[in-house]
Amino acid sequence: MNFNRFPELVVTAARALAAVPAEHYYDDFLVPDLAAGGRTGLDVLEALVRHLGRGRARRPHELVRSPELDPEKTQESAPVNTILGVVADLSRVSSDGIVLFRATPERIEAIILAFEGALARGRLSPHEASRLRGKLYFLLSAAYASVGRAATLPLVQRQYRDADHSFHKGSELHHSYLFFKALLPRLPDLEISISPDPRPPLLVYTDASFWVARQKRGPDGACSIPRDRFRGALGAIVVDPEDGTVRVAHARPDWDILLASWRDDQKTYIAELETIAAIAVYSTYPEVFRGRKVNHFIDNTVALSALVNGYSGKPELAKPVNTFYLQMLGLRSSVYFDWVPSKANIADLPSRAGWTELALALRGLRRLSHPSDHLVVPDIHTWRAPLGYWVDRFSRTPDHMEA
Repeated sequence: MNFNRFPELVVTAARALAAVPAEHYYDDFLVPDLAAGGRTGLDVLEALVRHLGRGRARRPHELVRSPELDPEKTQESAPVNTILGVVADLSRVSSDGIVLFRATPERIEAIILAFEGALARGRLSPHEASRLRGKLYFLLSAAYASVGRAATLPLVQRQYRDADHSFHKGSELHHSYLFFKALLPRLPDLEISISPDPRPPLLVYTDASFWVARQKRGPDGACSIPRDRFRGALGAIVVDPEDGTVRVAHARPDWDILLASWRDDQKTYIAELETIAAIAVYSTYPEVFRGRKVNHFIDNTVALSALVNGYSGKPELAKPVNTFYLQMLGLRSSVYFDWVPSKANIADLPSRAGWTELALALRGLRRLSHPSDHLVVPDIHTWRAPLGYWVDRFSRTPDHMEA
């Protein structure tokens, strides 16, 4: 028998033969027994492990050790359970229909201490980076969306690429450590409703354009530097099916701000601008997005992949993607990303000043911006603000929001 598939086999049999609501996470089984059923779900699971695996028979209520089942890791079902440092809290299901998830202080402290130990030694091996990244990924499953995943890029590079295993202050690994040291203690409980949201999701389309202006020679015959010839625009459309309203916003990128953290020798910046447009629309209309589900459409596959995964191997994309999910943490929004063909992306019109065509396309909808709002791209002060600012800036009520 393929041991790697053994947990899947046991879970499938428990569901099919006894209607046990079982699941597994790698080699860990999850069985939420109901109070009316006692520990029957766990009994079924243990029986299947014994008969399908290599475990021995047990006496009633005796937990047995086998290659497939570890009694020291077995917990009886309860309203609140802790698995690998993540708390699953079902105490509000009957009253509010909400399941809460949160990381334990002990697990957060253990991760921070692992970083600090490596920093004190001045070394982090690929194996240590792999273990630390795995613990972070599981802990971040108790966080909103994909917040923090992009900040694990230095750990990925250490695990797979770095020939130098040093760990010192000022390095990308050190920045990752500082990020998680600030983020993890501030993570709010993840609230998941077991009932569908009665409100339809917001529909969001964002787009960016980029081109390089023709090279011009100055009076002295010198050519203009490339960054002075960069051109582009950002556009966004937000449709709320609940009240039939539509919002339109656009902006020109501030290249001095953007190139302060991007390389200035690339041939194109379209993926970066597409990501900035996705960030800016939520900064522009935070009161609209707070607590809402969103279907967000983008026509650039590079930016889309980074936003879907919450991660990118390119630092120029990883940093804004990290920022995007910090915004989602504050807004408590749930975003589903999907690709849309460029010709079907209506946000292409405000990003290219197609105002007449846009007016025709939006007939029948109640427009709340004429012709458009200014798309709020974070300024240099905001980009460089402490992490706590990004976490808190949209978590407050509109009356306490900063202008």
